Amino acid sequence: MEQPSLDYEMKLDQSIKLIQAWKGREKLYLGFSGGADSVVLHHIATVAIGHENFDAVYCVSPIDPRPIHRFIKQEYPDVIWEYHARGFWHIVERKGLPFRQRRWCCRIIKEAGGEGRIVLVGNRRDESSKRSSQCFVEYVRGKKNKIIIRPLLDFTNNDRWRYIRENKLPYVSLYDEGAERLGYGEGIFKRLGCVLCPFSRQIARDEKYFPEIVKLWKLVCGRIVANTKARGYKNLRGEDVKYKFETGEELYQWWTKRK
Repeated sequence: MEQPSLDYEMKLDQSIKLIQAWKGREKLYLGFSGGADSVVLHHIATVAIGHENFDAVYCVSPIDPRPIHRFIKQEYPDVIWEYHARGFWHIVERKGLPFRQRRWCCRIIKEAGGEGRIVLVGNRRDESSKRSSQCFVEYVRGKKNKIIIRPLLDFTNNDRWRYIRENKLPYVSLYDEGAERLGYGEGIFKRLGCVLCPFSRQIARDEKYFPEIVKLWKLVCGRIVANTKARGYKNLRGEDVKYKFETGEELYQWWTKRK
């Protein structure tokens, strides 16, 4: 077993104490995505307050890699599955494809859960520039009584994988894809999330590993184009569209190159 640094021990102790500080107010809501961060968070929360004091909940994403679904069912059968994105493809057909500046999909898939609850999430500052400025506790605007707690905020990528190895925690095998060392997060999948997410640049990788979901994106692109052509190349407000695609494949190629 690796000997953790004092800094690592301090961060772990900080995470435990933060979760314990919210025990007893109500049963906590732990957002469980199936990724490495949520696996670590689930274990730390169990150590801190006991499994009976929180609900681990997966907000089901129809565009998550299927190995995530299988992993949760097999390794975490007690996780509650919440469905906030039923009819997702019909919503895409109506609202249009999501983009970086118009990423409406997260609101209906991931962010819809935990209304009126104290929510534990596995966000870390070193994941992105946006998350680097997040705080440990946040009262969410426009969400009645929803409080976000981020116990892993100071954890680095190395910290999370050290915790996983030391506690022999299961994790989705995709993290080891293409890695020489297993259990260090050194594979081609550094993070797991929705296939062809507007923030992803790994288009070719997703197309290779998740063709069934890519096919669904292409099918909805075809329906969007067919609907637009049937309206005489006008949008739902009756305005002329900027781009006149002839096929769903044209729209798909444009969409994946502009993200």
